[in-house]
Amino acid sequence: MKINVETKLGQATYNFEIEEKSDIEALHKAAVLGNPPLFCDNCGANKPENFKLQSNKDAESNVYVNIECNECSAKAKLGQYKSSGYFWKKFELYVKKAA
Repeated sequence: MKINVETKLGQATYNFEIEEKSDIEALHKAAVLGNPPLFCDNCGANKPENFKLQSNKDAESNVYVNIECNECSAKAKLGQYKSSGYFWKKFELYVKKAA
């Protein structure tokens, strides 16, 4: 099954094309990517224009995809199940550890 999903965050519109052999896997990924969290658990921001999609890669080449709140910089991370599929974590504000 192939599904196209459009998501608007901030000033950007993202178009995802999902293709999976399993219909339920395709629907699952479309549901997660098409419905990103739009309520910041840290500051309460709740409009699509309050958020942006971002990603980064660490030294071990692990890729992290997040939605960042423009109001308080808290991030909701996109998690990946070991068996397949995705989920969004709650918004958390990164606090640098004291040295």
